Amino acid sequence: DTTDDSVYKLLKLPFLHNIQECYCRLFYMPVDLCLVILQLLNLPLIKVLHLLREDYTLKHDSTNSILHTDKYSELETCIAMNSTLLEMKLQFKMNNNPIANQKIVTNVINGVTKNKTITSFSLEVDADSSPLSEGTIEHLLKENHTLQTLKLN
Repeated sequence: DTTDDSVYKLLKLPFLHNIQECYCRLFYMPVDLCLVILQLLNLPLIKVLHLLREDYTLKHDSTNSILHTDKYSELETCIAMNSTLLEMKLQFKMNNNPIANQKIVTNVINGVTKNKTITSFSLEVDADSSPLSEGTIEHLLKENHTLQTLKLN
């Protein structure tokens, strides 16, 4: 099994379905961050998700960019539709693929913008260039009326 396969198998184990709070640190693991976040958000009772990703090399399959785009869209929809999540903190370093960096950050923020239950959102991204597209934060603040705590770095 690859690291990806091992992590995804672990996240699909039935005993995780009772987890309400998840504090996860991925260190030197070459996994697809978008897919890991999706798996964690699909835990049926998840209320608190903190994910720290260190030494992150973004995996990007340039041969199948349609599937890759669908994955980011699915991430946005999953966050937007999650009715149990109250708190989300994502902290990661990204520096090798500015286009993919922007996709993941923008789709996460767009999902939080549409979500009706998240009250605390923290996003800390260490990237060589800003992964935020213009107007993303303004749109978040204008459209989301449930956020009580916001931390962006």
